[in-house]
Amino acid sequence: MIALFSHALLVRLGLTVLHALWELAVLGFLVALGLALLRNRGPRAAYVWACLGLAAMVAAPMATFLALGAPPASAPESPVAMVLVEGAVTEATWNRLVPWAPLAALAWLAGVALMLARLGAGLWWLERAYLGRSEPAPEAWQARLDALAVRLGLRRAVGLRVSRSVATPLLIGWIRPVVLVPTAAFLNLSPTALEAVLAHELAHVRRGDYLANLLQTLAEAFLFFHPCAWWLSRRIRELREHCCDDAAAALCGDPLILAEGLTALERLRRNLSPIPEPALAAAKGSLMIRITRLFQPQSHTAPSVRGLALALVAASLLGAGTLALQQEAPKAERSKAAAAPAPSRETAVHEVDFSRIKVRHQPPPPPYPAEAREQRIQGTVVVDLVVDETGVPVEVKALEGPEALRPTAVAYARDWRFEPLKVNGKPVQVRFKLTMPFRLR
Repeated sequence: MIALFSHALLVRLGLTVLHALWELAVLGFLVALGLALLRNRGPRAAYVWACLGLAAMVAAPMATFLALGAPPASAPESPVAMVLVEGAVTEATWNRLVPWAPLAALAWLAGVALMLARLGAGLWWLERAYLGRSEPAPEAWQARLDALAVRLGLRRAVGLRVSRSVATPLLIGWIRPVVLVPTAAFLNLSPTALEAVLAHELAHVRRGDYLANLLQTLAEAFLFFHPCAWWLSRRIRELREHCCDDAAAALCGDPLILAEGLTALERLRRNLSPIPEPALAAAKGSLMIRITRLFQPQSHTAPSVRGLALALVAASLLGAGTLALQQEAPKAERSKAAAAPAPSRETAVHEVDFSRIKVRHQPPPPPYPAEAREQRIQGTVVVDLVVDETGVPVEVKALEGPEALRPTAVAYARDWRFEPLKVNGKPVQVRFKLTMPFRLR
């Protein structure tokens, strides 16, 4: 009796796995179609849609398992066979599938066991190798983390610890979250860049991403056999990082600072061991795509060659620790910009936030101003730009920042080019502010 029941259960489970092959493929196509339609709606909407798609991929096989019922020994004449025949599955196809069903079920059970063992080992490794070997962070940095948490609206305590085992700041734990920071980060990142990276980890805490990532890893274990599930899970992790990047950039007020931190962290972790999936690390994901998004937040598709070039320039600049803003523009471009008329009072100039502007061309970084370097002058210059209907700056003025750095910032800003902003389908002149941090090594 037990052996018969076990065989019948294996047939039922195996048929569920076989059905899941086409069910998950259909769901993957629908999710991909939805993500394509949501590509301009921001990472939050795409993240919710992708999570719903993964939940549907888990629910579909469960519903199939319940709908099949346990087939008796005479499977072709059973109610299960009748349902399949009515669903356009012939009796011959049924007779070919049933003998393979127990093997499919056993293979699935073995795969799930290995995936769950992998998850358990990852959790154990995080607890013993990372948390167990960490030390409390300096009180000054714990106070900074607490202040960032308050600004993000977090009401729960988040611990901060220092570890020599990790290569990048990462979040561990859901009930009692802890942010681990590598010792080298305090030496290789500026305080503002490290704060931006910590804000990224706190954004994970506010969103409950550790629990979501753990549930996602469980879904991967049960759907390990289907490539659509792996593709969607990878996409969810990318969107999760994009959401936290946006939150951290908004909190620190300048995407350049977060980009600087991400670039430095990538160098730190390049030759070290990978981080288990249950952890949420700041430097995970495609770094170039994430940095490109920080400069072009409206674009959520794969970056173009120009976008990648922009990201590489920014990464090199920030990784070297120098943001220099002095360069003579080409004479033709300079004369063209000088000849462009300033916006008249009759021409409407729309004031917008920089997040709405798409960068078409960012010139290569010039050398640091010699006089400012000798006097060790550094700081942040806020530049006010008026851009015409073609995306060319026609009026540039420095509003804030050290006087020794303002001419360099203005000259550099004149060489930027932007995509025209359209209102009611027509390009318009826009005014926005560009923040340019100057830092010495």
